[in-house]
Amino acid sequence: MKTAKRVVAIVVVLFLALKFSPFSYLIRGVQAAYLDGHTSAHIYDRGHFDQREMPVSNVVTLPEGSYTLKLTPETRTALESYDTRGLIVLEKDSVVFEEYWADHDASTISNSFSSAKTVITLLIQIAIQDGYIDSWDDPITKYIPEYVIPEGIKEPSLRHFSTMTAGMQIKESYNDPFSKTAKLYYGDNVEATVLSIPPGKHPTGEVYEYQSAQTQVLTVALSRAVGESISSFANRELFAKVGFEVPATWHLDRADGLELGFCCLNMSVRDFVKLGQFILHDGKINGQSVVDSAFIAMASQGYKSPNYGHSFWIYPEPYNHVLGFRGMLGQYIIIDRLHERVMMRIGESDGGRFRKDFNKVEQALLLQMDVWNE
Repeated sequence: MKTAKRVVAIVVVLFLALKFSPFSYLIRGVQAAYLDGHTSAHIYDRGHFDQREMPVSNVVTLPEGSYTLKLTPETRTALESYDTRGLIVLEKDSVVFEEYWADHDASTISNSFSSAKTVITLLIQIAIQDGYIDSWDDPITKYIPEYVIPEGIKEPSLRHFSTMTAGMQIKESYNDPFSKTAKLYYGDNVEATVLSIPPGKHPTGEVYEYQSAQTQVLTVALSRAVGESISSFANRELFAKVGFEVPATWHLDRADGLELGFCCLNMSVRDFVKLGQFILHDGKINGQSVVDSAFIAMASQGYKSPNYGHSFWIYPEPYNHVLGFRGMLGQYIIIDRLHERVMMRIGESDGGRFRKDFNKVEQALLLQMDVWNE
């Protein structure tokens, strides 16, 4: 009994020490990951965060195709071994494949992780078209005047943050619980955290380095420019027009706080794939432009990396006609313009790398597309 009391006392002391330390955000990290049986963030962790809901206002139902596609045994084995939870495929705007695993179904929403980065860039473009923001080439301090640019450093523009060329002084680390990346995810003041990270690691606009913090800076700028929450602006200006079927949510840093724009948009598989369909149609819905097609064309070209444009990923040869939204653990919206096809996969593992930054889940899906193209 004395030993048990001693252990409890030690745990309480450690908890209090952590709570009042600079690493208090780790308490939520432990709750949202380890106590859920994971070693890091996972696709169903939204219950550990404050969220802002985006209600459905204009349901658009995806039509069923006149034919269905099948997975090869090799593809199915790969997808199931990587803990896939949902996969949907559209061809010429109709559903030709849809399947769910475990407890996931068409009404389940899950974490987009970094696929949300592409959404933030689309929202910035909409804000430019609506007159809230003047240009992609506006300096960041036009919208965040207190953001400190070190002496001698060329000030980054909004474009630099979208293309991952702003050169912020941070290392992207998902495994280090004491990193700024972890604090951005689990902390309760994401704005203060991200604005404490200055540019200057690389010459502005010259070097591509993927950093979630860059998208979060864009999120701060967007929220100030439009004068409302990211969620309400996104729902009115994009999601309602696309026609979401299930209410979506976005992780916040705290109650009534700021969206984690670099990640954490919780949506259904069918609604995710509609974003890919929107890009396939060059930013148009029913022939009406929502995002300028000229911007889509530019954004889907490499900037300082051949594989990364304005928050869009461009797949390597021989798949350079394919682009996508990509999120940790394999949350992928893959757009194949050549074959008028969009795929959306969610799951708990990406399988590890097969080429450059691309992962084995993507390899399996690209090889499956090759089979369908025969």
